[in-house]
Amino acid sequence: MSAGMTIQNARVALGLTPADLASSTKIRESMLVALEADDFDCFGGDAYVRGHLKVLANCLGLDPEGLAAEFDATQSQLSDVERY
Repeated sequence: MSAGMTIQNARVALGLTPADLASSTKIRESMLVALEADDFDCFGGDAYVRGHLKVLANCLGLDPEGLAAEFDATQSQLSDVERY
């Protein structure tokens, strides 16, 4: 499962809307929706994505380091595919 799907599943399980989560984390709703869709182009780099994921993980009761590692693993797989 991707980091975005993990965030979305946890949010839905808690009965939160994207607007609810955006309000409680101060992360723009548009960026939250992008994260949930695994669209990381608007973040300006992987470090920013990891930071947002960690904030969201803390808010949703997830493991922040585990979620960041999930993101890193996905990005590594994409990089391998893009080389060919």
